[in-house]
Amino acid sequence: MAKIYIKNASFAYKTFYNPVFLNITITIDTKWRLGIIGRNGRGKTTLLKLIQGQLNPDKGEIFSEISTEYFPYQYNGKYNLTMDVIKECIGGLRTLEEELDNPEILEQYLERDGFIMEGRIKREIKRIGLPEKVLERNFETLSGGEKTKILLVALFLKKDTFILLDEPTSHLDISGKEEVANYLSKKRGFILVSHDRDFLDKTIDHVLAINKSDVTIEKGNYSSWKKNYDIKEEFEIRTEKNLSREINKLENHAVKKRNWALVSNTQKYQFVTNSRTNGTQAYMAQAKRAEKKIERDILQKKNLLLNFEMKRKLEFSQEEIEEGYLLKVMNLDFAYGDTQVLKKVTFDLKRYEVLWVKGKNGCGKSTLLTLLFNKTKLPGIWYHKDVHFSMLMQEPVFPYDLSGNEFLKEGKTKEEYKKCKELCQIFDIPSEILRIPCREYSAGEKKKVYLAKILSQKNNVLILDEPLNYMDLMFREQLEKAIKESSPTMIFVEHDDIFGANIATSVLEL
Repeated sequence: MAKIYIKNASFAYKTFYNPVFLNITITIDTKWRLGIIGRNGRGKTTLLKLIQGQLNPDKGEIFSEISTEYFPYQYNGKYNLTMDVIKECIGGLRTLEEELDNPEILEQYLERDGFIMEGRIKREIKRIGLPEKVLERNFETLSGGEKTKILLVALFLKKDTFILLDEPTSHLDISGKEEVANYLSKKRGFILVSHDRDFLDKTIDHVLAINKSDVTIEKGNYSSWKKNYDIKEEFEIRTEKNLSREINKLENHAVKKRNWALVSNTQKYQFVTNSRTNGTQAYMAQAKRAEKKIERDILQKKNLLLNFEMKRKLEFSQEEIEEGYLLKVMNLDFAYGDTQVLKKVTFDLKRYEVLWVKGKNGCGKSTLLTLLFNKTKLPGIWYHKDVHFSMLMQEPVFPYDLSGNEFLKEGKTKEEYKKCKELCQIFDIPSEILRIPCREYSAGEKKKVYLAKILSQKNNVLILDEPLNYMDLMFREQLEKAIKESSPTMIFVEHDDIFGANIATSVLEL
C-alpha cells in the first residue's frame, strides 16, 4: 500500500509564539484507519492540511505516494441535483457527461468508471443510511447531517484517493453518527480527527497522538490507547513528584557549587602570590566540572517530563437558591410561523438535577434551550422567581478582532475577569494565546474561551447546547468529572452518548 512520509518537519504559524511541530518524523500506511488525537491547539487540523498540501512545512519534507482529499469538502459546482453533485465531486463526471461525443472526454469518463457510477452511488447511499430518493432532491435543501453523508460517499468513491476527515460528526445526531461510524468501519484507509470516544472506537485501528513534545503512533482503537496512556500517566505522576524534588536538590546544589567557585575565584585574585594558587585553580576547575554535570543531570530529568500533562481541577460554583423546583414546563407548544417546532413538551427541573435533552436534528432542542435562557413567557412555562440562567450556545459568536484577554474583560468585573483567566488555565489555554486575536484560535480554543466567560457568570442553572463540539478528549473527561463531582443544576444537549449517560440524572426525549 501507498505511504505518507513526514521527515524532520517543522511548522509554526506567524502569529504564535511556539512552533506547532518541531522536527517530527513519522510514516503513515494508507491502509490504516488512523485516528488523530490531541488537545485543542496541538495541531490536528494543521497536520491534515500539511499532508493535503494546503500548508507547507517551514523545514523538512512531507511526501504522499497517493493523492489526498480533505473533508469537510466545499462543493461549489453549478449542479443542484444531489446525484449530479456526487458525480461532479467524483472527478467531474457530471461535466464530462455533457461532452461524451468527444472521444477524449469519453476515454476520461470510462477511466473514471462513469457508466457504472450511478449503481455504485445508490449502493453507497444505502450503506450510509440514506434513502435512495435523496438523490433526486436539491442538494441545498438537505440538512447538515445529510450533506455530510452525501459528501463522504462522493469522496470515498473517488479512485486512488486517500481521505483526510476533519471532525465529520459535527453536524450529526446520535443515529447519524452510528450510521457514519458503521460506514467508515468497512472502509480501508483514511485519517480521522475526532473527539468522540465511541466514534473513534468503532472506526479506527491505529492512533496518532500529538503530545506536548512529540508525535507517536500506536496500533489499536481509542480505548486501547487510553488504557496504555492511563498506565503511563500514573507512572508519570509519581515520576514527576520524585523528579521535581530531585531537580530542586540539584539546582540548589548547583547554586552552592557556583558560589564556592566564585569565592575561590576571588581568593585567586586576592592571594595571587600565595603558594596555594594552583590548588585554588584546581578546585575551581573541579567545581565547574561538577556544575556542568549537575546541569546535564537537571536537563536529563526535565526531558523525562516533556510529555507530562498537568491536570487542574475544574469545579462548578452556582448561586444559592432554595430547594425544590426551579423550572416547570407543561404541554409546551411552539412554532415558527406555520412550522411546528415543539409539541406537548413536558418536564421539570429541581436543584442539583442534570437534564439531558435528546432527539434527532431539527426536533427543536436548541429552540427549547434558547426559549428557557431568554425566560420567554409562554403558556406552559413556569420559572422560579430567583432562577438565573447562563448559556453556552452551540456556535458562539466571537468579535474576531479582539484578543482573548479583551474578549474576556468585556462586561466583567475585576474579580470575574480573574476567574475567567483561572478557568482558561484549567482548560489548557496558555496565557500567551489570550494575547492574540480570537480569529487565530482553533475551533476548540474558541469554545473553551467562551465557556470560561460563561462559567464566570452568576447562575443557578447552566444551559449547555452541544458543549463538546470541537473539544478535545481530555477536556471532555475533565468536564464530565467536574459535573459528577460538583452536581450543578444543568440542562444540556449533546450527541456524545458516553458523556450524556455518565452525567445525566434525567432525560427528555423530543
